[in-house]
Amino acid sequence: MHQEIMQEDLNFSHYYMDYIYDGHLITLEDHLTHGPVICAVCYIIIICISLPGNCFLLWVLNKEGLKSSADWFLLHLTASDLIFSLMLIPWTIDTICGWVFGELGCKLFNWGIFLGLYSYMTFLTVTTVHRYVVIVHPVFATSAGNRFRLYTHVSSSMAWLISIGFSLPEAFYSAIVDNPDTVLCVLRYDSAFTETLGYFLQIILFFMLPFMVIAFCYARMGFTIHKSHMASRNRHNAACIIFCVVVGFFLCWAPYNIFLFLVVLKSLHVPGMMAWETSEMVYVISHILAFSHCCLNPLIHILGGKKFRRYLSWSSRRYRRHTFSTQSSFSGQTHL
Repeated sequence: MHQEIMQEDLNFSHYYMDYIYDGHLITLEDHLTHGPVICAVCYIIIICISLPGNCFLLWVLNKEGLKSSADWFLLHLTASDLIFSLMLIPWTIDTICGWVFGELGCKLFNWGIFLGLYSYMTFLTVTTVHRYVVIVHPVFATSAGNRFRLYTHVSSSMAWLISIGFSLPEAFYSAIVDNPDTVLCVLRYDSAFTETLGYFLQIILFFMLPFMVIAFCYARMGFTIHKSHMASRNRHNAACIIFCVVVGFFLCWAPYNIFLFLVVLKSLHVPGMMAWETSEMVYVISHILAFSHCCLNPLIHILGGKKFRRYLSWSSRRYRRHTFSTQSSFSGQTHL
Protein backbone atom coordinates (compact mmCIF):
# COMPACT_ATOMS: atom_id res chain seq x y z
CA MET A 1 0.00 0.00 0.00
CA HIS A 2 2.85 2.37 0.87
CA GLN A 3 4.52 1.68 -2.50
CA GLU A 4 1.27 2.42 -4.32
CA ILE A 5 0.98 5.77 -2.56
CA MET A 6 4.60 6.57 -3.38
CA GLN A 7 3.99 5.81 -7.05
CA GLU A 8 0.93 8.06 -7.06
CA ASP A 9 2.88 10.82 -5.32
CA LEU A 10 5.52 10.74 -8.03
CA ASN A 11 3.07 10.77 -10.93
CA PHE A 12 3.75 14.42 -11.67
CA SER A 13 3.82 16.11 -15.07
CA HIS A 14 5.66 19.38 -15.78
CA TYR A 15 3.35 20.57 -18.49
CA TYR A 16 -0.10 19.67 -17.25
CA MET A 17 -2.41 21.11 -14.73
CA ASP A 18 -3.11 17.70 -13.17
CA TYR A 19 -1.02 15.91 -10.58
CA ILE A 20 -1.64 13.36 -7.83
CA TYR A 21 -0.58 13.47 -4.18
CA ASP A 22 -1.53 11.02 -1.43
CA GLY A 23 -4.09 9.38 -3.71
CA HIS A 24 -5.83 12.74 -4.08
CA LEU A 25 -6.19 14.35 -7.48
CA ILE A 26 -5.62 18.10 -7.29
CA THR A 27 -7.32 19.81 -10.22
CA LEU A 28 -7.51 23.37 -11.40
CA GLU A 29 -10.95 23.82 -9.91
CA ASP A 30 -9.45 23.45 -6.42
CA HIS A 31 -7.38 26.60 -6.76
CA LEU A 32 -7.72 28.33 -10.11
CA THR A 33 -10.95 28.12 -12.08
CA HIS A 34 -9.63 29.72 -15.28
CA GLY A 35 -6.16 28.12 -15.16
CA PRO A 36 -6.08 26.70 -18.72
CA VAL A 37 -7.27 30.01 -20.16
CA ILE A 38 -4.63 31.96 -18.21
CA CYS A 39 -1.90 29.55 -19.32
CA ALA A 40 -3.00 29.64 -22.95
CA VAL A 41 -3.10 33.46 -23.01
CA CYS A 42 0.33 33.74 -21.34
CA TYR A 43 1.83 31.14 -23.69
CA ILE A 44 0.48 33.03 -26.70
CA ILE A 45 2.00 36.28 -25.40
CA ILE A 46 5.35 34.54 -24.85
CA ILE A 47 5.28 33.07 -28.38
CA CYS A 48 4.33 36.43 -29.93
CA ILE A 49 7.29 38.13 -28.21
CA SER A 50 9.85 35.34 -28.54
CA LEU A 51 9.39 34.30 -32.16
CA PRO A 52 9.63 37.80 -33.74
CA GLY A 53 12.36 38.85 -31.29
CA ASN A 54 14.59 35.84 -31.89
CA CYS A 55 13.96 35.92 -35.65
CA PHE A 56 15.03 39.58 -35.60
CA LEU A 57 18.26 38.61 -33.82
CA LEU A 58 18.95 35.94 -36.46
CA TRP A 59 18.25 38.44 -39.25
CA VAL A 60 20.66 41.01 -37.82
CA LEU A 61 23.33 38.36 -37.20
CA ASN A 62 23.00 37.18 -40.79
CA LYS A 63 23.12 40.76 -42.10
CA GLU A 64 26.10 41.77 -39.96
CA GLY A 65 27.92 38.46 -40.31
CA LEU A 66 29.35 36.25 -37.59
CA LYS A 67 32.50 38.26 -36.93
CA SER A 68 33.33 37.10 -33.43
CA SER A 69 32.92 34.22 -31.00
CA ALA A 70 30.24 36.23 -29.20
CA ASP A 71 28.17 36.30 -32.41
CA TRP A 72 28.48 32.53 -32.78
CA PHE A 73 27.36 31.90 -29.21
CA LEU A 74 24.46 34.32 -29.63
CA LEU A 75 23.45 32.44 -32.79
CA HIS A 76 23.26 29.14 -30.89
CA LEU A 77 21.48 30.75 -27.93
CA THR A 78 18.92 32.27 -30.29
CA ALA A 79 18.42 28.91 -32.02
CA SER A 80 17.67 27.24 -28.67
CA ASP A 81 15.15 29.98 -27.86
CA LEU A 82 13.46 29.45 -31.23
CA ILE A 83 13.26 25.69 -30.67
CA PHE A 84 11.62 26.24 -27.30
CA SER A 85 9.21 28.85 -28.70
CA LEU A 86 8.12 26.62 -31.58
CA MET A 87 7.68 23.63 -29.27
CA LEU A 88 5.51 25.77 -26.98
CA ILE A 89 2.87 26.07 -29.72
CA PRO A 90 1.50 22.48 -29.41
CA TRP A 91 1.46 22.82 -25.61
CA THR A 92 -0.59 25.99 -25.97
CA ILE A 93 -3.07 24.05 -28.11
CA ASP A 94 -3.04 21.30 -25.50
CA THR A 95 -4.12 23.66 -22.69
CA ILE A 96 -7.17 24.60 -24.77
CA CYS A 97 -8.40 21.34 -26.28
CA GLY A 98 -6.22 18.51 -24.89
CA TRP A 99 -3.54 16.52 -26.66
CA VAL A 100 -4.37 16.06 -30.35
CA PHE A 101 -0.95 15.16 -31.80
CA GLY A 102 -0.85 11.44 -31.00
CA GLU A 103 1.81 9.27 -29.35
CA LEU A 104 4.61 10.21 -31.77
CA GLY A 105 3.82 13.90 -31.42
CA CYS A 106 3.87 13.52 -27.63
CA LYS A 107 7.38 12.09 -27.72
CA LEU A 108 8.65 14.54 -30.35
CA PHE A 109 7.27 17.73 -28.79
CA ASN A 110 8.22 16.71 -25.25
CA TRP A 111 11.76 16.05 -26.44
CA GLY A 112 11.82 19.34 -28.36
CA ILE A 113 10.71 21.52 -25.47
CA PHE A 114 13.26 19.94 -23.11
CA LEU A 115 15.95 20.28 -25.80
CA GLY A 116 15.16 24.00 -26.02
CA LEU A 117 15.22 24.30 -22.24
CA TYR A 118 18.46 22.39 -21.66
CA SER A 119 20.30 23.96 -24.62
CA TYR A 120 19.33 27.44 -23.42
CA MET A 121 20.80 26.73 -19.98
CA THR A 122 23.95 25.20 -21.46
CA PHE A 123 24.60 27.94 -24.01
CA LEU A 124 23.86 30.71 -21.53
CA THR A 125 26.48 29.21 -19.22
CA VAL A 126 29.04 28.74 -22.02
CA THR A 127 28.38 32.27 -23.32
CA THR A 128 28.85 33.69 -19.83
CA VAL A 129 32.19 31.90 -19.41
CA HIS A 130 33.30 33.23 -22.80
CA ARG A 131 32.40 36.81 -21.84
CA TYR A 132 34.16 36.33 -18.51
CA VAL A 133 37.41 35.28 -20.23
CA VAL A 134 37.25 38.17 -22.72
CA ILE A 135 36.57 40.85 -20.07
CA VAL A 136 38.48 39.58 -17.03
CA HIS A 137 41.41 37.94 -18.89
CA PRO A 138 41.70 39.95 -22.13
CA VAL A 139 45.42 39.20 -22.59
CA PHE A 140 44.77 35.46 -22.64
CA ALA A 141 41.79 35.86 -25.01
CA THR A 142 43.91 37.95 -27.40
CA SER A 143 46.91 35.64 -27.28
CA ALA A 144 44.72 32.57 -27.90
CA GLY A 145 43.80 33.94 -31.34
CA ASN A 146 42.52 31.21 -33.66
CA ARG A 147 42.47 28.70 -30.82
CA PHE A 148 39.77 30.80 -29.17
CA ARG A 149 37.62 30.48 -32.32
CA LEU A 150 38.21 26.72 -32.31
CA TYR A 151 37.14 26.62 -28.66
CA THR A 152 33.93 28.36 -29.69
CA HIS A 153 32.96 25.65 -32.18
CA VAL A 154 34.05 22.76 -29.96
CA SER A 155 32.18 24.08 -26.90
CA SER A 156 29.07 24.75 -29.02
CA SER A 157 29.12 21.19 -30.36
CA MET A 158 29.57 19.81 -26.84
CA ALA A 159 26.69 21.96 -25.59
CA TRP A 160 24.32 20.57 -28.22
CA LEU A 161 25.43 16.98 -27.52
CA ILE A 162 24.85 17.45 -23.77
CA SER A 163 21.43 19.00 -24.38
CA ILE A 164 20.36 16.28 -26.80
CA GLY A 165 21.62 13.53 -24.49
CA PHE A 166 19.78 14.81 -21.41
CA SER A 167 16.55 15.53 -23.31
CA LEU A 168 16.26 12.12 -25.02
CA PRO A 169 14.94 10.37 -21.86
CA GLU A 170 12.05 12.84 -21.85
CA ALA A 171 11.04 11.53 -25.26
CA PHE A 172 11.52 7.91 -24.18
CA TYR A 173 9.26 8.26 -21.13
CA SER A 174 6.58 10.38 -22.82
CA ALA A 175 3.22 8.73 -23.39
CA ILE A 176 -0.41 9.69 -23.91
CA VAL A 177 -3.01 8.89 -21.24
CA ASP A 178 -6.76 8.77 -21.81
CA ASN A 179 -8.71 10.69 -19.21
CA PRO A 180 -12.51 10.70 -19.04
CA ASP A 181 -12.61 14.28 -20.35
CA THR A 182 -9.49 14.58 -22.50
CA VAL A 183 -6.23 13.00 -23.67
CA LEU A 184 -3.01 13.93 -21.86
CA CYS A 185 0.65 13.75 -22.89
CA VAL A 186 2.63 12.99 -19.73
CA LEU A 187 5.97 11.64 -18.54
CA ARG A 188 5.53 8.05 -17.31
CA TYR A 189 8.70 6.84 -15.63
CA ASP A 190 9.34 3.14 -15.01
CA SER A 191 10.14 3.71 -11.32
CA ALA A 192 9.95 6.32 -8.58
CA PHE A 193 13.76 6.32 -8.36
CA THR A 194 14.14 7.16 -12.06
CA GLU A 195 11.69 10.04 -11.81
CA THR A 196 13.23 11.46 -8.65
CA LEU A 197 16.74 11.16 -10.09
CA GLY A 198 15.60 12.98 -13.25
CA TYR A 199 14.17 15.87 -11.24
CA PHE A 200 17.28 16.23 -9.08
CA LEU A 201 19.57 16.16 -12.15
CA GLN A 202 17.43 18.82 -13.78
CA ILE A 203 17.57 21.05 -10.69
CA ILE A 204 21.31 20.61 -10.09
CA LEU A 205 22.70 20.51 -13.64
CA PHE A 206 20.32 22.93 -15.33
CA PHE A 207 19.66 25.48 -12.61
CA MET A 208 21.97 25.44 -9.58
CA LEU A 209 25.23 24.88 -11.47
CA PRO A 210 24.45 27.40 -14.28
CA PHE A 211 23.25 30.00 -11.77
CA MET A 212 26.40 29.71 -9.64
CA VAL A 213 28.62 30.00 -12.74
CA ILE A 214 26.61 32.92 -14.13
CA ALA A 215 26.48 34.78 -10.81
CA PHE A 216 30.24 34.34 -10.20
CA CYS A 217 31.28 35.32 -13.75
CA TYR A 218 29.04 38.37 -13.95
CA ALA A 219 30.09 39.52 -10.47
CA ARG A 220 33.74 39.42 -11.58
CA MET A 221 32.87 41.10 -14.89
CA GLY A 222 30.96 43.85 -13.10
CA PHE A 223 33.90 44.49 -10.78
CA THR A 224 36.31 44.58 -13.74
CA ILE A 225 34.10 46.96 -15.71
CA HIS A 226 33.73 49.22 -12.67
CA LYS A 227 37.54 49.44 -12.33
CA SER A 228 38.10 49.98 -16.06
CA HIS A 229 38.75 53.32 -17.78
CA MET A 230 35.60 52.94 -19.84
CA ALA A 231 33.43 56.03 -20.32
CA SER A 232 30.90 56.40 -17.52
CA ARG A 233 27.90 55.95 -19.82
CA ASN A 234 29.29 52.79 -21.44
CA ARG A 235 30.20 51.46 -18.01
CA HIS A 236 26.66 52.14 -16.79
CA ASN A 237 25.13 50.38 -19.83
CA ALA A 238 27.37 47.34 -19.38
CA ALA A 239 26.49 47.14 -15.68
CA CYS A 240 22.77 47.37 -16.47
CA ILE A 241 22.98 44.54 -19.01
CA ILE A 242 24.85 42.36 -16.51
CA PHE A 243 22.26 43.11 -13.83
CA CYS A 244 19.37 42.31 -16.22
CA VAL A 245 20.89 38.97 -17.27
CA VAL A 246 21.45 37.73 -13.70
CA VAL A 247 18.14 39.00 -12.29
CA GLY A 248 16.18 37.84 -15.34
CA PHE A 249 17.67 34.36 -15.15
CA PHE A 250 16.91 34.09 -11.43
CA LEU A 251 13.33 35.38 -11.74
CA CYS A 252 12.57 33.02 -14.61
CA TRP A 253 14.04 29.84 -13.17
CA ALA A 254 14.21 30.09 -9.36
CA PRO A 255 10.42 29.79 -8.70
CA TYR A 256 10.10 26.81 -11.07
CA ASN A 257 13.02 24.89 -9.56
CA ILE A 258 12.11 25.70 -5.96
CA PHE A 259 8.58 24.47 -6.61
CA LEU A 260 9.89 21.33 -8.30
CA PHE A 261 12.28 20.67 -5.40
CA LEU A 262 9.49 21.01 -2.83
CA VAL A 263 7.27 18.67 -4.85
CA VAL A 264 10.00 16.02 -4.91
CA LEU A 265 10.57 16.38 -1.14
CA LYS A 266 6.84 15.99 -0.53
CA SER A 267 6.67 12.94 -2.78
CA LEU A 268 9.54 11.36 -0.83
CA HIS A 269 7.62 11.89 2.44
CA VAL A 270 10.37 14.08 3.91
CA PRO A 271 9.46 14.97 7.54
CA GLY A 272 7.89 18.40 7.73
CA MET A 273 6.95 18.50 4.02
CA MET A 274 3.78 16.40 4.20
CA ALA A 275 1.91 19.34 5.74
CA TRP A 276 2.87 21.59 2.82
CA GLU A 277 -0.14 22.32 0.62
CA THR A 278 0.63 22.41 -3.09
CA SER A 279 -0.83 25.51 -4.72
CA GLU A 280 -2.08 25.34 -8.28
CA MET A 281 -1.56 29.10 -8.59
CA VAL A 282 2.13 28.71 -7.65
CA TYR A 283 2.43 25.91 -10.21
CA VAL A 284 0.95 28.07 -12.97
CA ILE A 285 2.98 31.18 -12.14
CA SER A 286 6.28 29.30 -11.80
CA HIS A 287 5.82 27.55 -15.15
CA ILE A 288 4.80 30.74 -16.96
CA LEU A 289 7.89 32.51 -15.60
CA ALA A 290 10.11 29.59 -16.66
CA PHE A 291 8.62 29.48 -20.15
CA SER A 292 9.12 33.24 -20.56
CA HIS A 293 12.91 32.77 -20.53
CA CYS A 294 12.87 32.62 -24.34
CA CYS A 295 11.83 36.31 -24.39
CA LEU A 296 14.71 37.41 -22.17
CA ASN A 297 17.55 37.10 -24.66
CA PRO A 298 16.01 39.17 -27.51
CA LEU A 299 14.71 41.85 -25.12
CA ILE A 300 18.13 42.34 -23.48
CA HIS A 301 20.04 42.44 -26.79
CA ILE A 302 17.53 44.60 -28.66
CA LEU A 303 17.11 47.13 -25.86
CA GLY A 304 20.73 47.05 -24.66
CA GLY A 305 22.74 46.39 -27.82
CA LYS A 306 23.45 49.22 -30.28
CA LYS A 307 24.12 46.75 -33.11
CA PHE A 308 20.56 45.42 -32.93
CA ARG A 309 18.81 48.61 -31.89
CA ARG A 310 19.93 50.59 -34.91
CA TYR A 311 18.06 48.18 -37.22
CA LEU A 312 14.74 49.10 -35.64
CA SER A 313 12.86 51.73 -37.65
CA TRP A 314 12.47 54.25 -34.80
CA SER A 315 16.04 53.74 -33.65
CA SER A 316 17.57 53.78 -37.14
CA ARG A 317 16.06 57.21 -37.89
CA ARG A 318 17.47 58.60 -34.65
CA TYR A 319 20.82 56.90 -35.37
CA ARG A 320 20.96 58.51 -38.83
CA ARG A 321 20.08 61.94 -37.42
CA HIS A 322 22.78 61.58 -34.76
CA THR A 323 25.34 60.48 -37.38
CA PHE A 324 24.40 63.33 -39.71
CA SER A 325 24.63 65.95 -36.96
CA THR A 326 27.97 64.56 -35.82
CA GLN A 327 29.33 64.63 -39.38
CA SER A 328 28.03 68.17 -39.91
CA SER A 329 29.64 69.32 -36.69
CA PHE A 330 32.93 67.67 -37.63
CA SER A 331 32.76 69.18 -41.13
CA GLY A 332 32.16 72.64 -39.66
CA GLN A 333 35.13 72.27 -37.36
CA THR A 334 37.44 71.31 -40.22
CA HIS A 335 36.47 74.46 -42.15
CA LEU A 336 37.33 76.72 -39.20
